[in-house]
Amino acid sequence: MTDDLMSPKVAVAASLAATLVVAWLDYATGLELGVSALYLLPVLLAAWFAGWRWAVALALLNAAALSVVNTLSGHLYSHPFYQGWELLNHALVYLSVAVAVVALRQALGREKALNLELNWAIEEVGELKGLLPVCAWCHKVRDDQGYWGQLETYIEARTHASFTHGICPDCQVTVMAERRGNTGEQPALEITPPPPSPSN
Repeated sequence: MTDDLMSPKVAVAASLAATLVVAWLDYATGLELGVSALYLLPVLLAAWFAGWRWAVALALLNAAALSVVNTLSGHLYSHPFYQGWELLNHALVYLSVAVAVVALRQALGREKALNLELNWAIEEVGELKGLLPVCAWCHKVRDDQGYWGQLETYIEARTHASFTHGICPDCQVTVMAERRGNTGEQPALEITPPPPSPSN
């Protein structure tokens, strides 16, 4: 995922440079002044601008850089297990932050896209407000100038909707009954011929 402020390539380069700066600062301050939280800055930068892969890579790289700087600074561990444990803890923290930031970034991107679609839909669809005077008999609509017109014409003039016409099942029954009454004829029944008998 990209952002207008920084491309993924630039973000990765900036994250790597920030890792070097933080590692140098950590080494320069020595063991008494820990700056392990600063290793999150390159991870955040990569997670926000470069996506999942680089966020995970920078999280692991910064955890390893912290471990290496501690070793070079003379931090003594009574057992290698404790050094590995500390490395694992920092890696998990940095990975958790990376995953959370990338997920947040993607959620904001989806929200922005949905807002754009919503705004487009609002612009495309006209909104009818207020009371709409409709004739109870013929269903014509009175417009703002007092003229009576077809409901379809009224809505088409104020929205992007268009109409097509059919007949619902209830009206079909009514219309057919009226037609039978007007002609006085009963509709012919459809008789289905029996199937031919099989020849022996």
